[in-house]
Amino acid sequence: MRRFLESLVERFWRVSGRTLRPTGSGKLLLVLALAVGFAAMNTGNNLLFFGWGLVLSAIVISGILSESTLRAATPVPLPADEARARSRGTLPVMLENTRGVPAFGVAVSYVFGEGQQTERSGESFELRLSPGARRTTQVPWTPSHRGLLPISSLRVATAAPFGFFAKERVVDGVRLPFGLRDVLVLPERIDTRALGRSLWARLGESPAGHAGNGDELFSLRPFKEGDDPRRIAWRRTAKTGRVVVRENEATRSRQLIVTLRVGGGASPDDVEDGVATAASLIEDLLDDGHAVGVSAPGVVIAPARSLRQRHACLRALALWSPTSTPTPPDAFAGAARIIIPVGAASTADADVVVTPLQRPSRVVAR
Repeated sequence: MRRFLESLVERFWRVSGRTLRPTGSGKLLLVLALAVGFAAMNTGNNLLFFGWGLVLSAIVISGILSESTLRAATPVPLPADEARARSRGTLPVMLENTRGVPAFGVAVSYVFGEGQQTERSGESFELRLSPGARRTTQVPWTPSHRGLLPISSLRVATAAPFGFFAKERVVDGVRLPFGLRDVLVLPERIDTRALGRSLWARLGESPAGHAGNGDELFSLRPFKEGDDPRRIAWRRTAKTGRVVVRENEATRSRQLIVTLRVGGGASPDDVEDGVATAASLIEDLLDDGHAVGVSAPGVVIAPARSLRQRHACLRALALWSPTSTPTPPDAFAGAARIIIPVGAASTADADVVVTPLQRPSRVVAR
């Protein structure tokens, strides 16, 4: 009989989309209600019955007013800003009061993942939401890992008006707007700026094929008004009788391919170190104006310079799995290959080999 009643109550809360738990003061109130009720029935004291009625009335009123708040506050998720693994961020949510009564003490939070692999964000708190009001609030969140995280549910909770019970309304992820049911978490950020500068010094530049401010001679041309007299080629001028000037060949940074390779003996932490190093290095090299691409099993992105390239590379690495199907060796003419080996991976065709850096969160965890 007890199991039947428990399953019935559990089914009721699941169907209603509500969860309820007593707070510290709520547990004290329940103990007081049981004690006063027991004393009233044993003694027949009217004053105790009156006090018991007040306690029970407070519980009922608390449930009615909290339900009123939960029905009034409607959360609407908004497109999230860029999220990085192990970095504190926020998720925007618009709270709208759709009823004619104010909502008090509203807390909003997200639940990500499915089954046992769930992850909950922090809570954003609004003290009062007037009837018909709309307010955008930021829910704090520190994602634990990279990838595309499905939103399991969006939850609205309140302990109003007395703080005896914390009641929560669950907005299932299926009922969220299309396109706002997942959040992309990019790889963890590592400081690779010094590494990027050292790579640039080692890889150097390549000829651009046109005149510019390089060091090598590109061509000789007739002198024009406004040319720097210091660039006049005096020997050729004396030989031909015409004033000519030197033009040097411009240089450009070499195109770079950051290649992530995973070999035997690589642990999951080693793989994540490699992914974080590759993503951060690509980001820093693009910020410095280099044309960068990425290569990994199942991923090949040609070198380019743009904000779109940054997003494409970081997104590919965020969704990448070490079990992806290997792709044929990619070849980009003139591009320098930077290989980041994880485990016993081959580096025979590398121009530069970069050892994966440890993520700050891994160092702290130790």
